[in-house]
Amino acid sequence: MQVVYVGKRYFSFVLLPFILFALTFAAQEAKPALAGKIIILDAGHGGIDTGASRSGVMEKDINLAVALQLKTILNQQGAKIVLSRETDTELSTECDNEQIRGRYHRDLAARVELAGESDADLFISIHSNAAGNTKRHGAEAFYYAESESGKVLATTILTELRKITHTPPSANPGDYFVLRRSIITAALIEIGYISNPEERQLLQTADYQRKLAETIAAGICNYYLQ
Repeated sequence: MQVVYVGKRYFSFVLLPFILFALTFAAQEAKPALAGKIIILDAGHGGIDTGASRSGVMEKDINLAVALQLKTILNQQGAKIVLSRETDTELSTECDNEQIRGRYHRDLAARVELAGESDADLFISIHSNAAGNTKRHGAEAFYYAESESGKVLATTILTELRKITHTPPSANPGDYFVLRRSIITAALIEIGYISNPEERQLLQTADYQRKLAETIAAGICNYYLQ
């Protein structure tokens, strides 16, 4: 086959499709991993509900600190974040279901209602653990037993958390209200034990809180790569 050189316009005509393809590919590569996703971050407890507490350290404070760090990271990945709370407050007064009795249950119901109100894709509830055995440590992840997508989400997050914590090998089903009543894919993450003296110290540091947030974010991104 003979190729006839007809000047610079020939090369421009031939190379143009490749240039356009390269530019399109580069734009796709630059697209944030979670662009368009809406994620609810639920910092467990708050207000009069301190959650677990040891030596003056309250679970609600650690949960919120990690959730705020996680919000920043997920925003950078293109996700829109809905926080169940941004300060030390409870949500019992925000529950729309008047039939639910008790301040604690109204608080939980209000968190779940966020899913319907925000048209979210995922619900991630952040908690800190406690046990009578002060040697227990590490992160855990839970999902509602009847939710296959919840199991995948919890597992991918736990896989990342295992890189920085001594965690169980797999996520577990949990009959928690926020999982059982969630209408979207949900996972409850226990980031560590405040009843363990060494882990309690770590959980209070901003550096470790950010590491936890980074690994949870990585797990969420991996969920969408499944």
